[in-house]
Amino acid sequence: MGKLEKTFYWFCFVLLIYTAVGFKLIPNIAKDQLIKNLDENLTLKTTIEKIEFNPFTFKIKIQNFKLSDENNNSDISFKELNINFAIMRSIEKRHISFQNIYLDELYLNIIEDKNGALNLTKLVKDNPKEEEKKEETTSSDIKFLISKIDLKNADINFKSEKEEKPFSLSLKDIDYTIYDLGTYNNALSSNNLTFRINEDTNVSIGGAFKLEPFKMYGKIDVSNLKIKEFLDFKKDIFNFDINNDASINLVLNYNIDTTNDFDLKLKSDLLELNNLELKQNNKSIANLKKLDIKRFDFDLIGQNIKLDGVKIDSLNANMISDKSGINFANLIKTNSSKEENKNEQKVETAQNSKSKPWIVNLSNIEATTNFNFDDKTNNSLINVKTTNLNLKNLQIIDSKIDLNSLNINNSNLSFIDNKNKLDIQSKNTKINLNTLSLNNSILDIDTINLSKENLIFNEKKSKLNIDSKNLNLVLNALKIDGNKISIKNSSLKTPKLNFKDKNSKIDINSTNIGLNLNNFMLDNDKITVNEIKLSKPTVNFKDLANKIDVKSKNIEITLNTLSNKGSDLSINSIRVLNPNLDFINLENNTKIHAKNLDLKIQQLSNKKNIFKIVKTDLNNPFISVVLPKNTTPTQKNEETIKTTNTPTKENKSSNKTKLNIGPVNIKNGTFDFEDKNLPISFKTKVTKLNGKISEIRNTKSSKTNLEVNGVVDKYGVAKITGIVNPNNIKFLTDINMKFQNIAMENFTPYTGKFIGRELKSGKLDLDLKYNIDQSNLDAKNNIVITKLELGNEVQSPDAVSLPLGIAISLLEDKNGVIDINLPISGNVDDPQFSIGSIIWKAFVNLITKAVTAPFSLLGAVFNFSEDEIKSVKFDSLESEITPIQKETLDKIAQILTAKQDIAIKLIASYDKDKETLALKEKKYLARKDDDRNLKKEQIDALIAKEKVKDIELEKIAKERILNIKEYLIKEKSINKKQIILSDELITSNSSIDLKIEQLK
Repeated sequence: MGKLEKTFYWFCFVLLIYTAVGFKLIPNIAKDQLIKNLDENLTLKTTIEKIEFNPFTFKIKIQNFKLSDENNNSDISFKELNINFAIMRSIEKRHISFQNIYLDELYLNIIEDKNGALNLTKLVKDNPKEEEKKEETTSSDIKFLISKIDLKNADINFKSEKEEKPFSLSLKDIDYTIYDLGTYNNALSSNNLTFRINEDTNVSIGGAFKLEPFKMYGKIDVSNLKIKEFLDFKKDIFNFDINNDASINLVLNYNIDTTNDFDLKLKSDLLELNNLELKQNNKSIANLKKLDIKRFDFDLIGQNIKLDGVKIDSLNANMISDKSGINFANLIKTNSSKEENKNEQKVETAQNSKSKPWIVNLSNIEATTNFNFDDKTNNSLINVKTTNLNLKNLQIIDSKIDLNSLNINNSNLSFIDNKNKLDIQSKNTKINLNTLSLNNSILDIDTINLSKENLIFNEKKSKLNIDSKNLNLVLNALKIDGNKISIKNSSLKTPKLNFKDKNSKIDINSTNIGLNLNNFMLDNDKITVNEIKLSKPTVNFKDLANKIDVKSKNIEITLNTLSNKGSDLSINSIRVLNPNLDFINLENNTKIHAKNLDLKIQQLSNKKNIFKIVKTDLNNPFISVVLPKNTTPTQKNEETIKTTNTPTKENKSSNKTKLNIGPVNIKNGTFDFEDKNLPISFKTKVTKLNGKISEIRNTKSSKTNLEVNGVVDKYGVAKITGIVNPNNIKFLTDINMKFQNIAMENFTPYTGKFIGRELKSGKLDLDLKYNIDQSNLDAKNNIVITKLELGNEVQSPDAVSLPLGIAISLLEDKNGVIDINLPISGNVDDPQFSIGSIIWKAFVNLITKAVTAPFSLLGAVFNFSEDEIKSVKFDSLESEITPIQKETLDKIAQILTAKQDIAIKLIASYDKDKETLALKEKKYLARKDDDRNLKKEQIDALIAKEKVKDIELEKIAKERILNIKEYLIKEKSINKKQIILSDELITSNSSIDLKIEQLK
């Protein structure tokens, strides 16, 4: 036998032994040793049906492995495990390589006992010796590659007995395949995992990963995930129940990269939450038909979250507040201690302070919601039905929020406060918001549009009701910065607004309200508005308590530059244009109608208890007053008047507001008056009414000048001038009222009632002058009647029997003119004093008396102040007419030219004390040129020794009045009869006081 043959036989023998040992001996030894070692270290009994080993392919197969307890209940088992070792590749690549690992029908049964311990944690027997050992372990890089890992038909059951009602969860039909799992460079492993959760949920996870450095990407597909099956596991921390049908559908792409930092990116293809319902105490508190998120992106390193295409379908919430609090605040039970919460907050605060801000983007969000809030503590209920929300884009970066296009539509909102008997109903509310920005607590909103189809406010306790139709509010450029709020412009429109206060008996009905505000600013407690405009509303105001009914149409009100802080108010200008106003006194049916007026008020203010208006213009006003027939007895009226005129002490207050109202100008006005409380109705009209009222102040010494004129009926004219104290007309009233060319037949209704005769024809001129000083009345009534002709008799119980025909004949002059002067005097504080009765008595008795008008009246007529014309001022020793005297004399000349029947009386005057001293000094200085170095006391003594005669001073006084007369006659062409020189002499004043005398 040759050497080669021996080698061959030995090889065959070794091969046979290797084969026998590999196929038979090794599996049996491995089975026995594996069972022995597992039984020694585990608390469960190990069962292995068979182990197979292929010594040529290094393939190991383990069949029917099982770990069972004493009752033969298995918690871990599998049907078959195949491990195919790639020996040749391992040698070639110099790392551990497996061609295939296959595990079939793996079964795990995990049980949590009442103490929270898992059964698998008790699988290994306790070994005190191993616990005492302290081994230093070092990790070394182990290169390996597994070409394929295949897990088929695996099941995992989890059961928790911690709660009274056991919780169970099953993962079924688990199939998991991994390709090319390894640690060497550029080894990329693909994997695919599918399983079912209980009976309804299907999960699929596919993708790839790399171990060094760890990278992973793929897709997760979860279908019909039952939320209740998971929440029941920790049911003890939830204070609500969830329905069985609630489910989640999810398709999520993930990407993990740990090359530098932990980088996690998530992107969803599908994210749905369906049929969710939350219950407390068997009552539904919230339900959601569907939440659909079309796109969800998450970037951990970029700290970016994006949600796109979010649709919330039929979200209904029922909030309840009672003694235990609000139900939504107790959804999760909290058992952690206060210290733990504080520590968590500190950790979160530290983390937040170190990390950069997250960027959250929400876009294309739609929601349909219903909300109910039942406040059982305060016995109130809020119900919000069918609210539709549409959000285009919302970005949140730390504390910065940017929003673009938000639309909210609410079909019905109701608030019922049974405790306070308040009921608020709102229908079809729409809120449109264009852009919003919140940065560093500064809120900027480009446009807000709020509209309501109907708003009802009903306060039953005070019987207050407000009803609004189709209300529309628009705010542009709204900015809120702390205590500062600004709005560039805003508008409020409502075609119908009703207000009813049954307790106060006030009823307000308005239509077509249009209110616009420009540049509104609220800075702490200061409000400024550049312009406020109210456009042509129709308002009906009825106050039954005060018997007032006011109706307004087409009124336009514009306010410019309004400022308000506390009680301080200022408005640069106010304009009221073309109103149509009707005022009705429901008690006596007196009607006042106004239209076509154009009212302008400039610089209105109320500051430091002073109410001020710089100027008021009233253009083209039309005012009509109608007095109805009076059905109330006369005696009752007189009692009412007396009661009304009784002064009350309550009006006197040291803290009352001071008035400072500038001139009021009236232009082209029309006034209609009708008195139906006569046997024959009286009507008159004043047109082309123009006038001016000077400053109105309510101080004790204030004066107001009046000047008003107009056309009465067709051919008559009227003019009113004078001075009054607006604070108290009893303190000062100096009024001149002139009526010229008035048709007498228009007064037939009054003459018919009081004297029992109609007036057929005639003309009336009235010159009425009323002066009240310190409650003392001094009135002059000049009545001129031309060609008066009486008409038929009128039956009237109030008529006075007078021989009018004879009286008229006696009073008329040769030209048919009756000139009657009726002076009146008395104290208006006397309760028995009555102007009307005194005038009537004076007229009946034909008492005439000529009265000279005072300078205050002349000043009012010619628009001069009294001080300007009552005296001519001269300095000491001065007698020549200078521009200072000319200013006064020119005004006197103007008066004398217009008043040819009056004269100015001049009385010579000088100041004896002052002018004597001045004349002595003048004489001393004229000749004592060498005494200039003397002391003042010496000079004064020398001046005092000078002699001055009274005739020298009288000469100066007489020169003054002569120069005045000469100036008026020669320079101003005044009739010399109107200049009277008195023989009197006044020695107390250097000025010439003027007196007025009537020319005969």
